[in-house]
Amino acid sequence: MKYSFFLTFLLSSLFSFAQSKLSNPEEDCEFVLPWTCNECTFNWTGECLNNLPQGNGVLTVFHGSDEIMRYEGEMEKGTFNGEGYYKDGMNEMEGVFENGNFIDNNPYALQRKAIIDTISFNDTKDWELKSQFTKQIDNLHFTFPSKGYGYTNRDKLLKECVDAFNANCKIINDPDYTEFTQIIFVDSKKEMLLHSGLYIKGGAANIYRRTVHMVVFDNGIESEKRTNPPIKHEIMHMVSMTAWGIPPINVTWLNEGLATYAGDKCSGYSVSELYRFFLEKKMLVSMDSLSENFYQIEEMIGYHQSACIVEYLIENYGIEKLEALWKNGLTSFENIYGLSFSQMEMDLNKHILKKHPLVPNIDWSVLKEGCK
Repeated sequence: MKYSFFLTFLLSSLFSFAQSKLSNPEEDCEFVLPWTCNECTFNWTGECLNNLPQGNGVLTVFHGSDEIMRYEGEMEKGTFNGEGYYKDGMNEMEGVFENGNFIDNNPYALQRKAIIDTISFNDTKDWELKSQFTKQIDNLHFTFPSKGYGYTNRDKLLKECVDAFNANCKIINDPDYTEFTQIIFVDSKKEMLLHSGLYIKGGAANIYRRTVHMVVFDNGIESEKRTNPPIKHEIMHMVSMTAWGIPPINVTWLNEGLATYAGDKCSGYSVSELYRFFLEKKMLVSMDSLSENFYQIEEMIGYHQSACIVEYLIENYGIEKLEALWKNGLTSFENIYGLSFSQMEMDLNKHILKKHPLVPNIDWSVLKEGCK
């Protein structure tokens, strides 16, 4: 199991959730942010046409002094359109954008006119009945396919989800998760694409639509089976961002690290054992890379290095300081913890060497393919 795409920002303006119209009086320009943020401001370096960003430039959205979103590239009528690079606190994308949508590199994505071509696998000229099994427990609504692994194991998977909400609330000292949330299990990447817009095998949490999608199936070749979805990981994204809000970009590693820490072991190894292996092999990345280019780092390293840092900070300084770091960003680290990040890293390395004097026998060629 590799970790999947965790959607917190919906690029498409077609969705009907609350939006914020941001203005820039100096530029006589406006930008529609597809979520509510009354305190946000923005800056656009390009031209404006009819009071909307147009052409090539850099668009930056700020919450106070913190940059929370950045887009570099072509815009048309105030939406991302053309070649561009996008980054926020959870996502990083580079490529072609169409009418505000990112054109993913999957076989069902078109380069023109539409973000997704579902005709290739979903051409239904007549009405078609698709049965699903649903169940609601308090604020949690579950949907399962009517056959296959998800159907057969629906009670087990449902319990894992409920337990994950309870366990994750306990980790961050949140009394209870009460938001209505849909947890939807699908049985293929194609169904994942159809329902979530993401052509992935794993999971995706959408904080704005309050949905968690999971792919589960046991047919096909062994290496392609998905019977262990990242339930704790995805649900921690939902729990933590509901309680604490969306963190600044420079602590994206903290968001992913906390979710990975909640997910616990990977292929039987704890996050501290994986960190020990990376430390020995000189595979750990710098804090600059973690904070500035998280999604460009080798996935198994970035996620588990961050998770070990989170584990160390929680065990030695408590969850309240971690929450403060989440909300205030990396520049506040020394004020919150009373020491520099580099000093904390040295302390962490000493701790790991003492905890794991022997290097775990890990086959990197196998691990880098994902947790089993």
